[in-house]
Amino acid sequence: MRRRSDNAAPLRRRFRLPPWLLAVLSLWLLQGCAAVTLQPPDDPEGPVTVALLDHGRHSSLILPAGRPGAWLRYSYGDWVFYVERRTGPLQGISGLLVPTRAALGRQVLTGHELGPSSLGQLRVPLADFYLLTVPGARVEVLRDELEGIWQAGYDERKTSPEWDMAFVEHPEAYTLRNNSNRMVARWLTALDVEVSRAPILSNWQTESP
Repeated sequence: MRRRSDNAAPLRRRFRLPPWLLAVLSLWLLQGCAAVTLQPPDDPEGPVTVALLDHGRHSSLILPAGRPGAWLRYSYGDWVFYVERRTGPLQGISGLLVPTRAALGRQVLTGHELGPSSLGQLRVPLADFYLLTVPGARVEVLRDELEGIWQAGYDERKTSPEWDMAFVEHPEAYTLRNNSNRMVARWLTALDVEVSRAPILSNWQTESP
């Protein structure tokens, strides 16, 4: 009979989450499964079209680049997961429980309008997308904010062929309460889109203004 190592049991216990914490996380995730309703503003001033992309588990946002025929896709996430591509369970748990280094991703798309031709340039899965009409002035403010973060980290940027994006460090730490979907919800709120609640998972629906 093979004798079990004395270190095996302590090793398993070391990475086992307490039952109460598992229960809390499960309840929170169940609540996060409900759809988040988005209501764009009615008759926005200087209307501009943006796109919310649902990639299945996370989200990203496309804004006009400020020049004809170009669009900027932004995403937010855990640096270890998205940039270093360490996607094991321990890395995932650490990203949920403690603040970790965050990344801002950026991709340039081309096309005269948002639609199949521009979205067809994505290399990542796309479960759904939502075109939203929002005030042009708010788009400029948000784009300037994100571009400021991008330019601040430009010299240390990391390119990811898997995501077809380049990443810089985002100043806000990544946590379950500040994950990719919640960050995108914040960006949408900045664009005068009403968001029914802070999301956990990528599960969106739109409501006409």
